[in-house]
Amino acid sequence: MNSTSTAPLVQIDDVHLELGGVDILDSVSLQVERGEVVVLVGPSGAGKTSLLRTVNGLNPITSGQVHVAGMEVQHRDGTGGTPRKLRGPRLRDARKEIGFVFQHFNLFPHLTALDNVTHAPRKVLGLSRSEARDRGMQLLERVGLSNRADTKPSRLSGGQKQRVAIARALAMRPRLMLFDEPTSALDPEMVGEVLDVVRELAAEEMTMMLVTHEMGFAREVADRLVVMADGNIVEEGPPTDIFSRPKNERTKTFFSRIL
Repeated sequence: MNSTSTAPLVQIDDVHLELGGVDILDSVSLQVERGEVVVLVGPSGAGKTSLLRTVNGLNPITSGQVHVAGMEVQHRDGTGGTPRKLRGPRLRDARKEIGFVFQHFNLFPHLTALDNVTHAPRKVLGLSRSEARDRGMQLLERVGLSNRADTKPSRLSGGQKQRVAIARALAMRPRLMLFDEPTSALDPEMVGEVLDVVRELAAEEMTMMLVTHEMGFAREVADRLVVMADGNIVEEGPPTDIFSRPKNERTKTFFSRIL
C-alpha cells in the first residue's frame, strides 16, 4: 500500500441515501486508504452499487459527506436543505481523480475503441489529438487491444468492450478506480481477461473500490472485504478473516448461499 500520505483517499461519513421513500444507504461510513483495494460484497439490493455512485456524485445523498482526494464531492446536513454537489470546474477536477467502470460498458457506439479512450482526455483535459492518441494507444496496448484500436464496439466481444472501458477510465489518470460488477454482463470465458487487467492495477497499487460476485477473485485481490446488507456495512476486514471466520449473522447467511 502506498504510504506517501496518511490521509485516506476516500472519506465517506454517515451517508444516508433515500430514493422513493426507501432507505438505500443507512448511515454508511467508510474510509479507503491510498493504494488500497476495497471489495464490496453482499446480496442484491444491499446498497453496493449505490455506494459507488455516491462516491462520484451520481446519486445525490440525503445526508452525510463524501470526500475524494481532499475534495468534497457531496455534503448534505439532513435538514432538508439543498445538497452540495460538485459543479463546473470543481466537478471537472473531481472527474479527473475518479474513474468509473460500469457493468454494461457505456461505450460510444459510433466511435472506435481508440476514440472512446481519447474522447475525455481531449474534451476534459485539453490534450491535443496527437497527445491523446499516444496515451490511448499505450492504454489499449496495456489491456491487450492495440490491434483493435480502429474497431467500433459493435465488432468487439463483451470482454473486449469492458477492457476498452477500463482503458477509457485510466486515460484520465485517476487516483481512484470504481468498478461496478465489471464481469456481470460477460460470458464466463470472457471474465478472466477483464479480471487480469484488474489484477494488474492492484499490483500497481491503484486505489480501487470494486463490487463483484466473483468471490474467489475478491479473496485474491482485496486488501479489505466490506460486506453490505440492507444499506449497511455489516462486517469488514481482511478477506481471509471474513471468509473463514465471519462474525455477523448476515455475512454467514450470505456466504452460506453463494459458497
